[in-house]
Amino acid sequence: QNLTVQEALKKQFKEVAIQSRITLFNMYLKSAEDQREEYKKKHEANVKKMDASQHTSNNNEKLSSTFVQLINERCNKISERIRSTYKFKSESILLKS
Repeated sequence: QNLTVQEALKKQFKEVAIQSRITLFNMYLKSAEDQREEYKKKHEANVKKMDASQHTSNNNEKLSSTFVQLINERCNKISERIRSTYKFKSESILLKS
């Protein structure tokens, strides 16, 4: 009987551990998504500021269109890397579960 109680407790402990891991992972994902949204909004606001300053600045202060294009391309590449890193991490954590 001691053995069956021990096995039942072991099974219950394992289930609690798995559920806790799932809960923590969901919290991690939610936090990462919230952070991504926050930085996306900040980035969009900064892009708008840059565009506005391009229209209001005098010619000596304006960035060349090539430079603006390079900045935009760089931002897009950073976004792609963040997305793929996020996807990789979430998939690898799901596979471990």
